[in-house]
Amino acid sequence: MNNTSCIGVGAEESKALVVDMLPIQERVRMKNEILEAEFKKLETKIHRFPPGLRAIENHRHIVPSFVALGPYHHGLPHLRHAEDVKHAAAHYFCDQSGHTVQQVYDKILSIADEARSCYDDKDAVAGFRDAEFAEMMFLDGCFLLCYAAYEKSDLLYNRMTLSTGPCMLRDVFLLENQLPWLVLEALMTFSTVSEFERVSVDRLLSYRPAHLLGLLRYYLCGGSGMIPGDAEPDDKHENLQLFSLSSSAIELAEIGIELTASDRTWFADMSVQTDHQPFPFGQLSLTPLFLNDFTACWLVNMAAYEACVSTKYPSDGFLISSYISLLAMLMDKEEDVHELRAKHIVQSFFSNQQVLVFFKDISRHLRLGHRYFLITGKIEEFKRQRRVRIALHRFLYNNYKIIFTLLSIASVLVGIFRSLMSLKQHQQ
Repeated sequence: MNNTSCIGVGAEESKALVVDMLPIQERVRMKNEILEAEFKKLETKIHRFPPGLRAIENHRHIVPSFVALGPYHHGLPHLRHAEDVKHAAAHYFCDQSGHTVQQVYDKILSIADEARSCYDDKDAVAGFRDAEFAEMMFLDGCFLLCYAAYEKSDLLYNRMTLSTGPCMLRDVFLLENQLPWLVLEALMTFSTVSEFERVSVDRLLSYRPAHLLGLLRYYLCGGSGMIPGDAEPDDKHENLQLFSLSSSAIELAEIGIELTASDRTWFADMSVQTDHQPFPFGQLSLTPLFLNDFTACWLVNMAAYEACVSTKYPSDGFLISSYISLLAMLMDKEEDVHELRAKHIVQSFFSNQQVLVFFKDISRHLRLGHRYFLITGKIEEFKRQRRVRIALHRFLYNNYKIIFTLLSIASVLVGIFRSLMSLKQHQQ
């Protein structure tokens, strides 16, 4: 590799320029071939935040606030402070590995071309010379692995964790702030500790993510069979396309569907049980969520990742999107958020209003995945098949205080009447 090569046109860009000079018929054919070849690598790419979701108001869900990882936000003025920390992290990482900085850097330099090809936005990487790009991958990779490690120097622990607050937990899982997994794999061959020992080895062997955000989504969706682009599950529901947009948490309680928090830890565990339930109840089970600044960011970026790599619709490629959409469906008013808190499905330091605004704002821009159609279709079926029982349950649910009061008064009156009858009998 020529480390001194100037900023210029790479092989792919050169091919594109040649194609642009061809007659229209040949140009159309070759452009299609280029696009097809790129599409086959879809799940290995690091994408830009999709245009359809850029209307989301919170800019912090897209742009890092402390550290740039990779080329998309490299060099932004407000992120320059972290560049010195990256050098300290690289020194610590290499020192702990027992290898020199040059040895580790040379390894990354040898895979720099492959790493460059992982970025979907070619314009963003075209401005980096080979040596510059390799240095960025080396420094950013060492920084990320040092941050993920349990043990680090006091300096790094202070600058990476204690002084950054939750912003680091946001930054490392931003869609546009990812490093190719092959870079991390190369660096981990030098490491004497397992920075990712919290992740099951079996899962890593069965699924090779494109980047850290992809690994997070894979883990939170339960692993095998839940990666973007998978075919629809076998449990198709006959009323898949019939769904309600008005089944808030309070409404479900009124019609007899109980909200319960699943004991699973992955977001794919969404289900409605309407059979073999006590009259007339059903049950909607969802994975509980603790919503704070960085978990909100994770949800948004995992949904954005799904939009970039899913190839079928609706499919289980939109699991996170389905989960967000279902929670948004359950929230019409702050009272609905309160109900979800009471059922331990959503917990947060955010106010009810903040939780409501977050989910309603995000859900407006998401596709509705297969699981969303499946769940809402079953809820609609529940409503159609139990109209009379639901009407009775709704009346009892909405008037139980009045009914309880009337029953209490009636019981008091009965008690008084009995006392009077007993007194009269005694007098006789």
